[in-house]
Amino acid sequence: MLPRFHQRNPCFSFQMLSGSLLWCLASLSLNHGVLSLGQPDQPDGSRELVHESPSHLVEQPLPDTEGPAGTAPSTSATSPTPYVIVVEQSATREHIQDLENTLATNAAAGSLKAETSARTGLAVFFSADISSAQADAIKKLPGVGAVTPDSIVDEKEPPDSSEPPSPAQLPLAPRGLFGKIFGSSRSSRKSPLSEVRNPVIVTLQPTAPRELIVISQAPGSKPAEELPSFAYAAEAGEGVTIYMIDSGLDPQHPEFETMKGDTRFIYTPDSDETETDESGHGTCVASKATGRFFGTAKNANLVMVKVPTNTTKVSSLFAALVEIGSDVHNRKIEGKAVVNLSGGNDLVKKSSTWAFRLLLQTLISQDIVIVVPSDNNRMEDKKKYDKLTGQPAIFSRTMDLIVVGAVTAEGERSDYSQGTTKELTTSAPGYIRCARANSSAWINPRGTSGAAATVTGVIAVWLSQEEHSARLRVPGKLVANVKAMVKEFSYPRIKGGPPVIWNGIDSSKLGCKWRPKKKKGCPAVNPWKFEPQSPPPRPPEPKWDETVTPAGFERVYEDDKRRGHNYLEVWEVPDANPVTFLPWCLKLCEANCASVFIWRIVVWQEMRWEYDEKLYCATFASKWKHSNSLLWWHADAGVAYNKLIPEISPKLNDPVGILSDDESDKEENWSMYAS
Repeated sequence: MLPRFHQRNPCFSFQMLSGSLLWCLASLSLNHGVLSLGQPDQPDGSRELVHESPSHLVEQPLPDTEGPAGTAPSTSATSPTPYVIVVEQSATREHIQDLENTLATNAAAGSLKAETSARTGLAVFFSADISSAQADAIKKLPGVGAVTPDSIVDEKEPPDSSEPPSPAQLPLAPRGLFGKIFGSSRSSRKSPLSEVRNPVIVTLQPTAPRELIVISQAPGSKPAEELPSFAYAAEAGEGVTIYMIDSGLDPQHPEFETMKGDTRFIYTPDSDETETDESGHGTCVASKATGRFFGTAKNANLVMVKVPTNTTKVSSLFAALVEIGSDVHNRKIEGKAVVNLSGGNDLVKKSSTWAFRLLLQTLISQDIVIVVPSDNNRMEDKKKYDKLTGQPAIFSRTMDLIVVGAVTAEGERSDYSQGTTKELTTSAPGYIRCARANSSAWINPRGTSGAAATVTGVIAVWLSQEEHSARLRVPGKLVANVKAMVKEFSYPRIKGGPPVIWNGIDSSKLGCKWRPKKKKGCPAVNPWKFEPQSPPPRPPEPKWDETVTPAGFERVYEDDKRRGHNYLEVWEVPDANPVTFLPWCLKLCEANCASVFIWRIVVWQEMRWEYDEKLYCATFASKWKHSNSLLWWHADAGVAYNKLIPEISPKLNDPVGILSDDESDKEENWSMYAS
């Protein structure tokens, strides 16, 4: 029921009506068409607040759009443009309904959309095309948290991905003196982390990139390069869901194909509803959280909340946050959800910033942990960007966001990483290896996004461990408890460096790196805790001699570890069968081709824990001879065939004729094709 106002003094009874004062002020400012006081329709002369016809918006401009006498209102004030209207957390159902009615009356036809929370059943925000004057008036209505233009979000790219120069050897934090680096007040006390013990069941990754090994480097232990590998609790995030708000995901990449957890997509407005990743950013950061080889939470569930690449609107970003809250509620996983927001989104408008805060705080109130990077602008101006400047990282001053900076492999603050030690929650290695989208390969980018994803995975593992349940899973306090634990479990890897995340596992107690046999002072791995994964058998060598030599060719060479050179052309075919590949290759020997050479390359793919086998076909302008081959360590089998036809001399006016054996030794021009 809408509040009623006294006819002579509409604001007379505001003290007795919740929110009526704001309604009164709003109605008075909107009496030119957006809202107005209706005609007296009650015995006591009071009026009901009613919505007027949309035609009044054109006929009677709002007060704040009028200029000097005789001046027409500005086009920007009257022309409808996309806006987002965010509802205040304390808004009542009546407030939201009245707001929707107002927008339905005044917004451009067909532009009004509502993003509804599954938890409350109420709209969290509306998007609509309205004028700036209408936006100014609507923001005064009760229950409205923020009104902001639905503009493109500024998505900052990480710095150049080239490998940084190797820094000078930096001093490691004194072993056994971890407490001293935090100041004299703690120097005489034992670090609380020294009391942390490994869980009963721990998994040691057979081999891992260095940035992962750092994560299980316990205080006072050996340098990362001397540790056996990356170790983690056996739960590995099982039962916990990680939401990645990013560009998409390549689910066919080997990092995700054998995931124990589920992989799903949530699509925001204007995003391409396909399980793809054009930019590759989402695939990379997701692999640092849940990837089989690169990730810190290998058993966690992964939900890619896909936003448009390079054209993310405010409404898309906000919709991502609302959809996550609804998904967590529907699946009843409050307290077992972590959001990674690595896009580096900056909302220029103050109204957008305030709306962003409201939506993030709503997720936090659902016991959903949010991890964000500290941003990558410090190289531009170390004085200006030494501290946090971007959103949402800067919000951590007033809410429990986990803000992650980047460090080098040695533990020194990365030159691009923003945020002082006081501002950051923790740091993690920023120069990483991660999955490359639309391939089975990996890349070496650097930036705070990868560091944030690494910490996201660490938190997911903690939430999956029963031993941390009593400490962390306190309704209403879970996010604050997680943030406190992240701070406690972070320590500098070098003297004077920023605190770096530690997952609570001491990998030095599980074995010694590359230990062929037990050595003195090198603890053996308990077989029930860790069983090294043996590599699969190497693919058998091709049996070229079992293939039938096609008519018109003569087999003239067969050997191991040989690869030809001086080709006319080369074709590469992965996953080909030697029996069917041979006739296919020989068919390519046409025109000026006199011989062919086929060889195989087998490469061990560490991150997929399997061999990659490829066959190559090369065509030559002369008959095959041993001078056409050279030793190459990747090749392990090869076979050559000559064409049983006479060669044609290039001197017979044939510019692309077949070269003689002597001439072919001098010819070095050839092309390579991959298919």
